[in-house]
Amino acid sequence: MSSVKDAIGIKAANQIPESLVYWDTNEICQFANTSFLNWLGKPYEKVIGKLSLRDALGQSYQKQIPHLKEVLAGNPQKFSLEIINESKGVNYFSVSYTPDIENDKLIGFTAYYTRKTETNEITEVKPISINYHENILEFAPDAIVIINSSGTIQYVNQQLENIFGYANHEAIGQKIEFLLPEKLREKHKSHIKSFFQSSNFRPMGKGLELYGQRKNGENFNVEISLIPVQLNGDSLVMATIRDVSERIRFETELKESNKRNAIFIQQSPYAIAMVDKEMRYMAVSEKWVKDYVLEGKEIIGKSHFEIFPNIGENRKKIYQKCLKGETYIKKEELFLGIDGSKKWVKIDVRPWHISENKVGGLLIHTEDISPIKKEEIEKKRVEAILEKTNEISRIGTWEYNLDEEKLIWSKVVREIHEVPENFVPDVNTAINFYKEGRSRELISKAVANAIEKGDSYDLEFELVTAKENEVWVRSIGQAEFMEGRCRRIFGVFQDITTVKKAEIKLNRVNEELNAMLNSELVSVIGTDNQGTINHFNRGAEKMLRYSKAEMIGKKTPEVFHSMEEIEKIGNKILPSSDKAINGFNIFKEIANQINIGAIECTYIRKDGKNLTVLLALTTLKTSQREVFGFLGIATDITELVENQNKLKKANENLEVLTEKLTSQNLQLANFAHITSHNLRAPANNLNSLLQFYHTSEGQEIKSTIIENFETVSKHLISTLDNLVDLLKIQHEGSKKIEILTFDEILGKTKEMLVGHIMESKAQIIADFSQAPKITFNRIFLESIFLNLVGNAIKYRSPDREPIIQLKSHKDSGRIVLSVKDNGLGIDLKKHGRNLFGLHKTFHENKEAKGMGLFLTKKHVEAMGGVISAKSEVGKGTTFIIKF
Repeated sequence: MSSVKDAIGIKAANQIPESLVYWDTNEICQFANTSFLNWLGKPYEKVIGKLSLRDALGQSYQKQIPHLKEVLAGNPQKFSLEIINESKGVNYFSVSYTPDIENDKLIGFTAYYTRKTETNEITEVKPISINYHENILEFAPDAIVIINSSGTIQYVNQQLENIFGYANHEAIGQKIEFLLPEKLREKHKSHIKSFFQSSNFRPMGKGLELYGQRKNGENFNVEISLIPVQLNGDSLVMATIRDVSERIRFETELKESNKRNAIFIQQSPYAIAMVDKEMRYMAVSEKWVKDYVLEGKEIIGKSHFEIFPNIGENRKKIYQKCLKGETYIKKEELFLGIDGSKKWVKIDVRPWHISENKVGGLLIHTEDISPIKKEEIEKKRVEAILEKTNEISRIGTWEYNLDEEKLIWSKVVREIHEVPENFVPDVNTAINFYKEGRSRELISKAVANAIEKGDSYDLEFELVTAKENEVWVRSIGQAEFMEGRCRRIFGVFQDITTVKKAEIKLNRVNEELNAMLNSELVSVIGTDNQGTINHFNRGAEKMLRYSKAEMIGKKTPEVFHSMEEIEKIGNKILPSSDKAINGFNIFKEIANQINIGAIECTYIRKDGKNLTVLLALTTLKTSQREVFGFLGIATDITELVENQNKLKKANENLEVLTEKLTSQNLQLANFAHITSHNLRAPANNLNSLLQFYHTSEGQEIKSTIIENFETVSKHLISTLDNLVDLLKIQHEGSKKIEILTFDEILGKTKEMLVGHIMESKAQIIADFSQAPKITFNRIFLESIFLNLVGNAIKYRSPDREPIIQLKSHKDSGRIVLSVKDNGLGIDLKKHGRNLFGLHKTFHENKEAKGMGLFLTKKHVEAMGGVISAKSEVGKGTTFIIKF
């Protein structure tokens, strides 16, 4: 039927001679009638969802911007506008912009263009005949009422009867007040009079909370939009009325779901019980107490089987399965009360989790469906379902005719499936929308039972829409039999995604909250706004050795804190203030500092032992941001702190001792090596020459011995000089340092090696542009350059002239110097470990003493640097120094 009304409404709009267009808030055309498309000269498919207001108006777009801003702010607009069309030329229009607002939110606006014959002609927008557009109004999903200035109803659509219960003939001619609760009727007359005087558009839901009254006397929440209209010269008001009672109820329930789990369960309008793994009651709702006649009985902490001793073994086995992770749902079951009463209930038993894979207990939800069961017996359940459908928003209807094998969906059902309006479903495609697995199997079985047995169903499913969005839906189905055979199945379809997500989220919050509150690994202590402890978990009992009975309602956190320490912490981290802060107020102030995080402090155990803990303080607030308490979560880090202190002290002592021993051992080894190899040989040579001198008789022989004395003495002096250098090297790091340029040091090196450079025809190429200067010890730097450049010449290849490249640059704030040659190279696999060793040589060179690289490394390290080498035999060597 709704599709027929759709067609009638569109047909009526297309027969209007004026242009009628609907623009969304992005200024994109979502509807245009035939008059507008003809004037525009564009086909439907190139306009709807594609054409922008700017493109439609062209040069005239800028002129109407002030009116556009006003309508997007929710204010109706009327104005004249010159529009230039490519094929029609210049046209003059009277334009009316009417905002479309739902729930105080603008979703678009309707534009009505009436052509004027002259540019200066002021033409009012032509009013639309009610009779002419009655089909469009009938098609509206909300109740529509049109009244005159006296408040008398002139027109109502079919939806008014669906919402209020009054037929068309019962409403027309009545005063509008008869749709309101009696206590509001007299006051409403003045509102009507005031509105006709101002004639301003009032959006849906704007203003005070509004109520309507059904024919049966029931009051309910509504949202109303008022739009002034003109008809045959009369001033009328069109009121759009929407039943929002169910939506408000859902919103209220959603707000309640954010409360703590125990409070939620206690105040739940449903019969809900929460039990632990031993089936002991943790919380129950008032409805549970009332339904099972438990008023005045002590329930919390007692076993479910103690409260209901007549529970059978089969039910106990079901509970055990649920405690292992299964969910048990049964839509109807006969229950025997402890008072002997019998009732039909719908039962839902599912586990709640402490953690992802750990069940903490069960949530048992029951619903008394005895009235529904009676209605089923009396064949009246269908009427009850259809009546309920008219009261709940976002519910569609469906019907499957088995004789014709035809499936019909209402507009809302198509919207829920996110399919086009022209989509034609069949049974197979409809089933495939249900999520594969449980939902698809469940709906298939429910439909099969309805066809075969006549079973009705009311189930929740997961659906995957045509746009691949996952939604939760509630489907209610009823079979109709004729002559012993099912002829059709019909029912309602509801999108419950928001409510279902809230339920899932609430269950998860409950699980996480219970896991935290019952953990033995951390201490969780809560207080009221005055500091009195009102929560003391098992972790706090284990850590502090106090029992709940000793603390809750009797003590404040000051009993296990060193207040002197807390005051010091407060003075350190709290903002300075002239007002003194002491006692529990320090905890309050610390908790209010959102950027502090956890603090390290001392807990004093009941036996007097001090514990070092990491404490996080949190302020507890209501949804209105009012503080109602504080929460302290602490972790014992005593052992960790003690171990860290011991390890730190041991490391410090070990590092000092290791450094000292290493330095002493290195010095002793160097001295021993030099003494045994360098001083012994020259000393023995001198001793031998001295003996020859005393035993020789000829003067010529003695002169020759004296010459050898000089040679040996020079060697000895050289060795002693090297020893002195080695002895000093440990202290040279503290010598005077200065800013040196690499070019200057290289120049002096060339002067000292001028003979070797000329003899070898060596090329020395330097690039110090990236790091031209360094702060260093001059003697050390000269020695480094002399050794590295001298070695490059000394160990040159006989096959080519030597090329020596020096380059400096910066890396992570440090200066790096590289010296590269094309000489003999060094076998680093063989000699790499001894490359910088004392008296280590790697080529057959008689002049090599093995001191150059050793001293170079000592100079570099004495100034905090590092030296390394890359080399390939036959190709050359590169030394890299990071200062």
